[in-house]
Amino acid sequence: MSDEAKAKYRGEWVRQRAMESISVVIPTYNRAALLRRAIQTVIEATTPKDEIIVVDDGSTDDTSRVPSEFEREVRYLRVPNGGAGAARNVGVEAATHDLVGFADSDDEWLPSRLDKQRTLMETRRDLVFSFSNFGQLFPDGSIEHAWGKQWHEDSRGWDEILGAGQPCSALIPLLPGVADVPVHIGSMYRNQLHTNYINVNTVLARRSLAGEAFRFGIGLPTWEECECFARLTRLGPCAYLDVDTALQRAHGGPRLTDADSIQVATARLLIISRTWATDEVFVREHGEEMHAIVEGLNKQLARGFLLRGHFAQAREAAARLHHGGLEKAILRLPAPLLSQALTLYRARRKS
Repeated sequence: MSDEAKAKYRGEWVRQRAMESISVVIPTYNRAALLRRAIQTVIEATTPKDEIIVVDDGSTDDTSRVPSEFEREVRYLRVPNGGAGAARNVGVEAATHDLVGFADSDDEWLPSRLDKQRTLMETRRDLVFSFSNFGQLFPDGSIEHAWGKQWHEDSRGWDEILGAGQPCSALIPLLPGVADVPVHIGSMYRNQLHTNYINVNTVLARRSLAGEAFRFGIGLPTWEECECFARLTRLGPCAYLDVDTALQRAHGGPRLTDADSIQVATARLLIISRTWATDEVFVREHGEEMHAIVEGLNKQLARGFLLRGHFAQAREAAARLHHGGLEKAILRLPAPLLSQALTLYRARRKS
């Protein structure tokens, strides 16, 4: 069966079952060439009753022309440049359907993106959101599937991370010809404190349950989506489908997930202070665990700034450490000595 025939069959399946329509938000900034492919893959995975919203975050290229190139209606919203989090927030507010998904403009949805998630979210209306595994698409066209474990770097299986899996077919009727996959349902709230397990391109969330928590972080150097996920996971259960539903593109240009260790540590500390640290019940039950993570992130900042020669910022981070005797001792040295030591360290690394 051709992709076009599959898409037509998928649309008929959704129509006959009177499935919920969804809104898809695509934030973008100066990616006109990649945006065309991203929109096309969303069109192939959805039906005409679904809504596609492109939020242009102040692009200076030909982005504004791309949405009108398709026969399918694609809503186009232009906003002043404010970052990916702000752009996604505009899209969520503009969405007309209760179920909302996301597609970054440099990534791709698979045609089967919604075959299971849409039905699961309609059947299990207690789920705040669902998400899945994803593949990595390389410049030579090759794909490495099930990339999630390399992304979040947790060696545990999903039975341990989120709860025992069960066949998707035990929860929902599957579209004819669609392979069964494990589904894990539970809370990701505590897990998300440690790292990010959730790829935004695979998320399908219910606005009526998410409410005011359905907002992405702003004023962050990176990880804007993780602030949103912290708030959503606090609200209730989510589901993980152990199957690829999207492809993350590896390319030479900047992407939303690019960030160095200092940016990541800075963002995570801000997110923790805005979310888990404000949850009195969580702090009471898991405060020691949270404080250990904060300590590690401040160590990461102190070392990162030190190695870049930003001694004042390194001292600020070290001052927040409760332990970290080595970092504090090193940073008590006069700046000239630190500069000499750093020069020697860099020379040895090169040799």
